[in-house]
Amino acid sequence: MEESVSGRGFVSLEECAQEYIELFWLLQQEKEAAALFRERAQRQRERERSTEIFLPAVRLRERFALTDTEYWAVMFAFCCELEGGLCVDCRNRLRENWPSLQYTLQLLSKALPVDFADVAGFCGSNSPMAGLMDWRLGEAWEEERGILQRPALLKPAVFHFLLTGGLLQEDWYEFFAAGREEGLPEEGELLPLHEKEYGKLCGLLERRERLGILLCGSRGSGSHTLVRRACRRVHADCLFVRTAQLCRGPMSRQLCIRQTLQFIAGLLEPVIVMEPGEEAQEPFPAAEAVRIWKREEAFRYSPVCFLAQTRSQEELVKAYADVRLCLPEALTREEKRKALELWVDKEERRPWQEGLLEPYHLNIGELKRRQEAVSLLAGIKGSTLEDRRVWMEGLKGDQEASAFGRIIRDSCEPEEMILPEDCRRQLDTVIRLARAWRGEKGLQLLFHGNSGTGKTMAASMLAGQLHLPLFKVNLSQVFDKYIGETEKHIDEIFRLAGRNHYLLFFDEADSLFARRTAVRDSHDRYANVSAAFLLQRMEEYDGILILATNLKDHFDDAFVRRIRFAVKFRNLDREGRQRLWEKELEGGLPLGEDVDTGALADAVQLSPARISAAARVAKLLAACDGCGAVTVSHLREALEMEASKDETAIKRF
Repeated sequence: MEESVSGRGFVSLEECAQEYIELFWLLQQEKEAAALFRERAQRQRERERSTEIFLPAVRLRERFALTDTEYWAVMFAFCCELEGGLCVDCRNRLRENWPSLQYTLQLLSKALPVDFADVAGFCGSNSPMAGLMDWRLGEAWEEERGILQRPALLKPAVFHFLLTGGLLQEDWYEFFAAGREEGLPEEGELLPLHEKEYGKLCGLLERRERLGILLCGSRGSGSHTLVRRACRRVHADCLFVRTAQLCRGPMSRQLCIRQTLQFIAGLLEPVIVMEPGEEAQEPFPAAEAVRIWKREEAFRYSPVCFLAQTRSQEELVKAYADVRLCLPEALTREEKRKALELWVDKEERRPWQEGLLEPYHLNIGELKRRQEAVSLLAGIKGSTLEDRRVWMEGLKGDQEASAFGRIIRDSCEPEEMILPEDCRRQLDTVIRLARAWRGEKGLQLLFHGNSGTGKTMAASMLAGQLHLPLFKVNLSQVFDKYIGETEKHIDEIFRLAGRNHYLLFFDEADSLFARRTAVRDSHDRYANVSAAFLLQRMEEYDGILILATNLKDHFDDAFVRRIRFAVKFRNLDREGRQRLWEKELEGGLPLGEDVDTGALADAVQLSPARISAAARVAKLLAACDGCGAVTVSHLREALEMEASKDETAIKRF
């Protein structure tokens, strides 16, 4: 019967593990068990060779080139976890709850030759055993023991692999096995993006050697999908490592993560992808990822791909990269068209949809998010994607909330604005240039002029023409009394605008972009630091930026030099004021027969904003009186209230 069993392979992992447990029982309980142990161990290996199912223990021994002593020590630690009875002998003789490495080696020495070289193999930090055994380093009660007195425990990842043949899923990595493509569409379902970079990456990964690849691409650019496509092409496992997790928690956890990473790299030789951390934590984790990659011998056959989503992340690792690949920042018009054809049903597809997307500087991830927002809005409104208004509202509505400002959703058409002719011509030129702009270096605009002359309305109109959300910065939230906090707020504003492709609007910008002063004390020094940082972020921002001010002369010359176009707003002439009065008094109650808008324009020279305010007050007064029309007396009273704000003189009318 025993011969027939030895002639066939194992049918399950449980059967194989039970055989190992019986071997160790034999070695513990029989005084003359050495010869029998060696004989049964040989039969065990023969059965393993005849086994058709995957045996994790065999893979572990082959991948890490374990000696017999190392292999049987690992399997004894594994069996002690499965069968607590194997620990009884240790408790009875040594009064220890768990077998130590010393006990394990003494037990194995009954049947295997164990010399100092074998013992030394358990002690080296770069030895295979360092990545397999859990020495509980960093715990105070364990630091008092020598290595041989520490418990013979396996790392959780190693135990899980021997138990199931798979990897233990943890929060600091995500593993994709070759041939298992969860969440990755077939090649025919993917847009033909980054084909040049895809071909280069496939060629690099096929070399299967220690190679540092820097892949630059903003969030949503498709870098994750590109790496997974390349791994599928070359039939390689893929391990995404969240670098922010490498430096979190106590030192014992950080050490365990690094050793588990070393174990996975040595076991599977996957393509290792180092994902960037959050912006606030990015420098240290990125540097730590490079240090681990350079130091660990287990990575000698694993290409490592560093993903960089920002310039600062790229700067941190580019010196260590052997190859640098950069993905385009935005889709071309043709790529947007292909994406719409893939995502929008043919019955709902319209040519104007491409035109609405034209002003948006989007990568593939951002375009997908916007399209999903439009589809969700269409479902809520009971409409379809054929509705142009749904697209316009959905494209603007998918924005992040922020304490540093708000989205201005009101907009108007250019013909609705009443402006001096020279100002209108300047705005028309800016609109044409902005539509042709493609975001290579950013577009900075300065709107300057007296208060109430239409600077904010013009910014809103420009945003509407470009189909971009207008983000008005709340300056009261930008400044902070604590050193360094103002710079953090400025940085967050520009990152928020970059992620959402805002048209960024700084009203009353002279308070933020004022002239830098001579350094008389620490306050001046740190104020100048904030101004310098603002200047740097303004240069780096690749979107549209509008600065509005009533006090252009207060601007720092360094900021003015970086303005591409300036538009001067001024008060209206008599004809313009009359047209504005007529426009503002339209709708609602009719005008009385005695009202002369020309006389109103002559009566007082108010700014456009103050004319609008006076017209609204006059309408309210007429509604309160219930007389059914806006009369001269209502307008006179409204003008007197408006003029009293700064004692503006009013002519009789």
